[in-house]
Formats: sequence, structure tokens, C-alpha cells
Amino acid sequence: MELSQMTLFKMARQKMSWLGQRQAVLAQNIANANTPDYRSKELEALDFGRELKRLAPVRMAATAGRHLAGTVTPPEYRVDKVKLRDVYEVNPDGNSVVMEEQLMKLSDNQLQYQLATNIYQKHVKMFRLALGNQSQG
Repeated sequence: MELSQMTLFKMARQKMSWLGQRQAVLAQNIANANTPDYRSKELEALDFGRELKRLAPVRMAATAGRHLAGTVTPPEYRVDKVKLRDVYEVNPDGNSVVMEEQLMKLSDNQLQYQLATNIYQKHVKMFRLALGNQSQG
């Protein structure tokens, strides 16, 4: 089995992809901070529990002829849903971008991305250790 096909690695890659898309949305908000009537946007939050169910469906084992075969159909998922956020502060020109808020979100996004990459790297190292290959390359 390839490591890239394992649930943990799929989820880490998906989280990093979502964070990359969120980074683009936040950068767009900041770039339009002085654009009249611009409404800041935010990506729909990635639901980790839903993704876990989607990526790791549990298959029932029919160990006898009279057992029922279980089927699990994963729900559809789209990461490109962008929503307008609730506005608490609006400039006189109708712009709803609050720079401090966007900068805090950028910082949080960076920390989450670092966490996802660290989890990915640590699990690769764990597999290398388990397989007897301790090189860090």
C-alpha cells in the first residue's frame, strides 16, 4: 500500500489544500481592503469528522452466508464553497474588510498549515523507522 493512499495522509493533504485555498481567499480580502462595497469572504470550514467518515468508510464483514452486506456511501464534499461572512464593522464606503481580523486569520492559517505538515512529516518518519530505513532524506 502506498503511503499516499492511507487515510491520515489523505486527510493531511486535504487539510493543506484547504488551507492553501483559504490563504488565497484571505489574500484577496486584504488586496481589496480599500475597494468600495467589497465584502470580505471566507471558505466554508473543513469538517474533520465528516472527512474522516468519508475517507475511512467502515465495511461490514459478512463472515457467514446469512449476514447482511453493509454498504456505506460517502457524502459529496466540495472545498470551493466561499461564503460571505457576518459583518460587524463596515467602512463608510461599504467595505467590510477588517485588516486586523484578516491578519489574525492569516496567522492562524499559517499555524494550522505548519501543524498539518508536521503531522505528515512525523508519520513518514514513523513509517521509515518501522520499515528499518532511518534516513531523514
